[in-house]
Amino acid sequence: MFERTLVDLIRGIRNHKKNETKFINQCINEIKEELKGDMQKKTVAVQKLTYIQMLGFDISWASFKIVEVMSCNKFSSKRIGYLAASQSFNEGTDVIVLATHQIRKDFLSSNQSEAYLALNCLSNICTTDLARELANDILTLLSTQKTHILKRAITVLYKIFLRYPESLRPAFPKLREKLDDPEPSVVSCSVNVICELARRNPKNYLPLAPVLFRILTNTTNNYWMLIKIVKLFAALTPHEPRLGKKLIDPLTNIINSSPSVSLLYECIQTCITGMSDHIPLMKLCISKLRTLIEHNDQNLKYLGLLALNNIMKIHPKAVSEHRDLVLNCLEDDDISIRLRALDLLPGMTSKKNIGDIVFKLLDHLDNAEGQYKEQIIEKIIELCSMGTYQFITDFEWYINILVKLSQIQDSIHGKLIASQLLDVVIRVKIVRAYSTRQMIELLKNPKLMSNPTEGGMCEVLYAAAWIVGEFSGYVNRPIEALEAFLQPRVCVLPSHIQSVYMLNSLKVFSHACAKANGDKIPSLDDDDEETQEEDEEDQNEITHEIVQECLEIIKSRLTIFTHSIYLNVQERACLINELLSFYTVTKEQGNNISKELISLFTEQLNPVGPKAQKKVPIPEGLDLDEWINDPKHQEPIEEDEDDDIFNTSTSSHHKKHNKHHRGGGGGGGGYDDDDDDDDETNSSHSGHSSNNFNRHPIDIQRQKEERLRKQANNPYMLGGKVSKKSSSNDPENIPVVQLTGDLGHLHVGASSSRPMPSKGKKTKKHFTIDTTTEMPEGAKESDDEDEKDNKYKNDALSNINLSEPLSANDVLHTSRHRTDIIKEKERELAMLAKKNAKLSPKSPPSTANYSEVTSPEIAPAKKASKKAAGSNPPQPPTAKKLSKKPAATSSSNTTTTTTTKSTQAATIVTPPPPPPVIVKKVLKTILDDDNFKITCEILKVSPNETDNSQIKLTMKVQNKTDEDMSDVSISLKNSAEQCVSIKNSGEIGVLEADASTTHTELLNIVNVLNTQELQFTLLASPSSSPPIINQLSINLPFSFFIVATKLPKDKFAEILQKSGQVSAMDSTKIIGQSLTMPLVIEKLSQQLSIEVVQAHPNGQTASFYAKTTQNHHIAMLVKEKDGNISFDIKSPQSLLNQILVKEIAQLTFSSK
Repeated sequence: MFERTLVDLIRGIRNHKKNETKFINQCINEIKEELKGDMQKKTVAVQKLTYIQMLGFDISWASFKIVEVMSCNKFSSKRIGYLAASQSFNEGTDVIVLATHQIRKDFLSSNQSEAYLALNCLSNICTTDLARELANDILTLLSTQKTHILKRAITVLYKIFLRYPESLRPAFPKLREKLDDPEPSVVSCSVNVICELARRNPKNYLPLAPVLFRILTNTTNNYWMLIKIVKLFAALTPHEPRLGKKLIDPLTNIINSSPSVSLLYECIQTCITGMSDHIPLMKLCISKLRTLIEHNDQNLKYLGLLALNNIMKIHPKAVSEHRDLVLNCLEDDDISIRLRALDLLPGMTSKKNIGDIVFKLLDHLDNAEGQYKEQIIEKIIELCSMGTYQFITDFEWYINILVKLSQIQDSIHGKLIASQLLDVVIRVKIVRAYSTRQMIELLKNPKLMSNPTEGGMCEVLYAAAWIVGEFSGYVNRPIEALEAFLQPRVCVLPSHIQSVYMLNSLKVFSHACAKANGDKIPSLDDDDEETQEEDEEDQNEITHEIVQECLEIIKSRLTIFTHSIYLNVQERACLINELLSFYTVTKEQGNNISKELISLFTEQLNPVGPKAQKKVPIPEGLDLDEWINDPKHQEPIEEDEDDDIFNTSTSSHHKKHNKHHRGGGGGGGGYDDDDDDDDETNSSHSGHSSNNFNRHPIDIQRQKEERLRKQANNPYMLGGKVSKKSSSNDPENIPVVQLTGDLGHLHVGASSSRPMPSKGKKTKKHFTIDTTTEMPEGAKESDDEDEKDNKYKNDALSNINLSEPLSANDVLHTSRHRTDIIKEKERELAMLAKKNAKLSPKSPPSTANYSEVTSPEIAPAKKASKKAAGSNPPQPPTAKKLSKKPAATSSSNTTTTTTTKSTQAATIVTPPPPPPVIVKKVLKTILDDDNFKITCEILKVSPNETDNSQIKLTMKVQNKTDEDMSDVSISLKNSAEQCVSIKNSGEIGVLEADASTTHTELLNIVNVLNTQELQFTLLASPSSSPPIINQLSINLPFSFFIVATKLPKDKFAEILQKSGQVSAMDSTKIIGQSLTMPLVIEKLSQQLSIEVVQAHPNGQTASFYAKTTQNHHIAMLVKEKDGNISFDIKSPQSLLNQILVKEIAQLTFSSK
């Protein structure tokens, strides 16, 4: 069969453009057959599959074959296999674990090209399992002298850290070493990896600042590495203020001399981030950015505007000097340049130039299209509403600007303009009269109704109708307003706008009636006098004839709205119809209800706070997570016969009632229910309310039951089973429902803008802006609901702390064969058995009155020794219990000892006694005040048997304040005669608010008797408080300096007899704890490392011995009588006796 090569495949695909998919599927079938051949055929097949995969076809079915080609010894085949794996393998590929050994093998290949292939492939297909298995191998490659392999290994480390974050701590020291590598390319790779890691947690890499600073100052031509270092410093400077001061000179040199624009831009961004307080440097940056903005290259111009926008947030006045340059960018052909220029306008706006800026934007608006037009509208409103209209001096001018913006067709900012109209009129009382007149003209504008889509520019009519109705006390031509409200083309508007039209037409009519009757309008009582005077000058007298004409206009034009297809519009229209009918009836009776009508709309109106909903307090006893109607206790509606809409008994029951009350007999003279419903429905819409009052009570009850039954079967109605006994007429049982916000949210501008002074010689009006907002009762005044953005991703890599010292768990995973693991366990078991055999007791030469006890663990063996025959030594319990064959009576002591050792070695299941080199650990809290919390871990370090007076202190220092601490240091106060500091971690430096760090001290105790307390001094300088000085004291347990020593009784007697060795004597007693001698022996051995020399058979007397790390002998005789214990202590110095008495008094003699 003819086998296609890759060239043939590509040529065939190009020749089959019409049936490309069919041809490729045919080729795939051929490739499947080729994969069954030898390695050469498999290589060509995988090569073709790689090309097909780039066309979008799935080749995951050939993953195993790709691994086979990767394992080929021939480099040309291996290269094709690695390429196919890099493109097609992903985290879901099952066979990817099979490539682990091959990748590890190629790492160590003598052919560097194979190592390149493996490293490049690993960077593309790295998974969690691959990262865990190969992290140790990558770390080994960091020691190679081959630069090309080293560079790739460093770069791959970043992918290893992402997939296997636990490898960061053990691998980071090696990565840090590469910053000092003599090869610049290796240093560049290391900087690149550290820069990417610092994006997640910059604090971890503050200790690298000195090394990075040296690289920054010594590198001249490697711009790529300089860019990375500068970006890294941009992330570090917010966490270390002193670093910014150090970077001023080198960054200034780079900005002035570097020909690289990319490096220049990154230096400016770093200056903005961490050195914004240095004014000369900021001026230099702005001057360089002006050069970029004036450049002909669009990319450089865009970068200049982008960086200038960042500076504007910090130094807006410095940027405002370049207003002409930014405004010229609005003329640019590139829309991205124009948009960036728009972003800079808020920082350049003032009371003097806001008019010029707005008119310039309006000129651009005439020729703008699409998204740019919407951005200009939004920016105009943003400039004018900034800081609650702090730049506006003429609100009538701003109202005219909003009206002009509302004339723009096909804009999506209708709601934004409407919210601004509402907000300005509500907050600024002086502009209400002028706004009301302008809104009436806006209501009559037919252009706003040409595109009646919800969310379009017709939303401005919503605000206009609301303003005219709410402030209809300023309406002097009510007929004109009502004709605008009730014109027939209003029916094409969205329903929520029509609803506002209906209700506010009633407001206009109510105020007209009040003015005609000379009633005082409460809505105008609190307005400024100047506004009222201006309104009186422009006021036309409203007569009763005008009111009657208004009434006729409403009645004649309201019919079309009472039959509206929108329920809310129909409901409000019917309400107005009934109110006007009632008004007509009462007027004919000689009663005037104009005051009652206007009282419906006189409630004080204030803007609602933007955070009012969040601050609504939850009433006591209200559980928001509790079911209103528990579905477990709800009875299905279908099970209720009374609520079944298909129940015929209910219908027949109603028919009987209808026939009985309407006089219907047994023939066809009765009325049908459907006809009754239709008649009643028609009568309800006829406009005559008398029919509703003359209906029979049984008919009303029947309709009520039908309505409740429909509600019960309506899936959109809340509630369960309908109760016939529910008292719906009780006002206390009527549920209160929160109405939907038809008025929308009142947007208050968030950026600075300033108005254009009004033209002409008008008298300047004094105005006040109402900044009060309504909040719910019991609302909290604090703004603690504001949430701070989390800048760092909450993943495992960002939570790793590199400042803590490495622990025993910070090791890389190493894969081993199970046979190696079994052999290692066997060797460990043999070593433990050998150590245990060396520490086992020797048999005494002869029987004595006192039995020799070498450790507390052998104490239980006394009972077993009493049962033993002859003078054989006591056997350990484990050996006696597990020994099946008794020893021969003719065996010697040596034979018995050997048997005991071998049995112990075979049955060892617990750790052996501690070796002479002991490590002890104690954790204490040494300081906990308003500023710091310091916990100290005391660790006894014994590098060898002769030098065991070293103490390692690891202090965890936590800053509990809300301010940063600088110059934090901990220094030792003890004299050199007491202890000497061998090594420490140095000055802590800067400790941020709520942050913690560690400080270590390695001390050599010179005199263990005089150094029971270590003294330290803590110094710190808060950012806004006086310096802090704290004295720290750490009590060292004396048990750290006692060495457990097993001494025969004859040696013990020699020490007691020699004068000078134990000349001082003290004693103490422990009374009333019902102590036993075995318990005392156990506690002294475990807690003070004092071993038993001899114990009397009666169990009431025992002698003990120990020595200090500085060879002070300690002899002790312990007596027990009636549960009371007395301790007689002998040592070379009385000070040592006093220390021991204190330590014994602090022992816990509690049985387990």
